[in-house]
Amino acid sequence: MEATLLFKRISGSIQTLFWLALWLYGVGILLALIMRWWPGDRLQPIRLVNYMMPWLLAGLLPGLLLALLGHRHQLALVFAVPTLYICATYAPLLLPNQADTFSAGAPLKVMSYNVWRKNTDMTAVARVILGEQPDLVLLQEINSEGLKKLITNLETIGGREIYSVEAAAIHQAIISRFPLEQLESSWKKGRTQKVLATAPWGPILVLNTHPPRGQWHRRHKQMARLLDADVIPCDIPVILGGDFNTTDQSLTYRLINRHLDNAHWQSGQGFGFTYPSSRYRLKDLVPCPPLVRIDHIFYSSHFKTRHAATLGDDGGSDHLPVALP
Repeated sequence: MEATLLFKRISGSIQTLFWLALWLYGVGILLALIMRWWPGDRLQPIRLVNYMMPWLLAGLLPGLLLALLGHRHQLALVFAVPTLYICATYAPLLLPNQADTFSAGAPLKVMSYNVWRKNTDMTAVARVILGEQPDLVLLQEINSEGLKKLITNLETIGGREIYSVEAAAIHQAIISRFPLEQLESSWKKGRTQKVLATAPWGPILVLNTHPPRGQWHRRHKQMARLLDADVIPCDIPVILGGDFNTTDQSLTYRLINRHLDNAHWQSGQGFGFTYPSSRYRLKDLVPCPPLVRIDHIFYSSHFKTRHAATLGDDGGSDHLPVALP
């Protein structure tokens, strides 16, 4: 009798702790989503929620189901609100889109590709680029030697001459079918390479960026400085791409999106995670699937997109390239 009573007490305590944990998780996520609007990314826990938002559903959906099965209606409501909010947020990426062509006058293919500073296989990188035949390629984490090897492996893109400009100080470069003029490379504007591309239909301002990880306030100010100095006053077409080290739910992303459209949200499908690629392995053993989308391509209202994609071939990089094919 005493053993049975003890078992019931232990079982009851476990159930209480279980439901308490669900309450803490549900209320915590709900509060975090509310606080996204203030104080937002200024708090590190909110930045983490923004960074991993799609993955919150892995806990919210089972929690909602358990609350419903347990007839705990208040708890179910706590789980239902953030679940519906996240599903509604990403619904445009999960439904068929009807986007137009990328350029009003002529098609334009653009790729952004963090090739990874540890990657020496420029043959594989060239294979990825040649597979897409882009007009513009924005490269991050590439050194002078790697760029020379890459251009040697490419020779031409689609049988056309290759133009290239390098910002060696920030380990970035742009390769293009169009003539290029390097205007600036700036650490203070988010480690951004500024280039003028002369396309057959006119000039395009191309901004290749790779703001640093961490130090959110610094990165946010740098992106704001770039927008104020180079994007907002510009009266010609603008393309801004690169490894932003931030997801589409961050305050920095929303700041950029006020002035430029994002290719993936306009014409992509699915979450389109870009980092890490299968090259990244937990403890050098277990490959880690892509978990977040931190590589983006933005563009001005001069353009409209037909299709945007995250490519499946990493070419030896720890990032997957993004492209407007």
